[in-house]
Amino acid sequence: MNKLLLAAGILACSSSVFASVIDKTVSVDQEALLLTTADFTPITTVWAGRTVVTGYQALVDVQGAQSALFFDASGEVSARWFASNFSLVTKMSCNGVPVGMSKAYGKRVDGQSTPAQPIITELRKGVEGCTQLKIELSKEGSLSRQFYTRIQDISFTVAVKGFNSPQGAL
Repeated sequence: MNKLLLAAGILACSSSVFASVIDKTVSVDQEALLLTTADFTPITTVWAGRTVVTGYQALVDVQGAQSALFFDASGEVSARWFASNFSLVTKMSCNGVPVGMSKAYGKRVDGQSTPAQPIITELRKGVEGCTQLKIELSKEGSLSRQFYTRIQDISFTVAVKGFNSPQGAL
């Protein structure tokens, strides 16, 4: 009986883990994909004996890649009101090849927080093998600054457009 209960518990836990993993896919020449805070995983390091979140990353599958792709991404990243003066570096790569970068700032003015608004618009040739985008949002500055900057909300859209043109036409 104990073995049966243990097996049922393991199956229940494993199914809940698989249920929480959602594959995100953007198709070339289709509508933009919206990513939220839940789609990003924390990037951490150890500082002063504590684990510090220094950024976030998301992986997005790409379907229908062509020889030249136009990457269009934008978003809003907000921090808690007491730590909303921050710098954010956003990097996008496709299968490890960099395709875009942005630097944006979140600010607190007169007690109101303004989110950082990263924007990446890049045209890249020779990316027909692009099958997965990696989006990295990194808090910039010293580890203590990164520690005190608490990201509260992420909203990020990604669209990919294709260009199948003869060589030299772009």
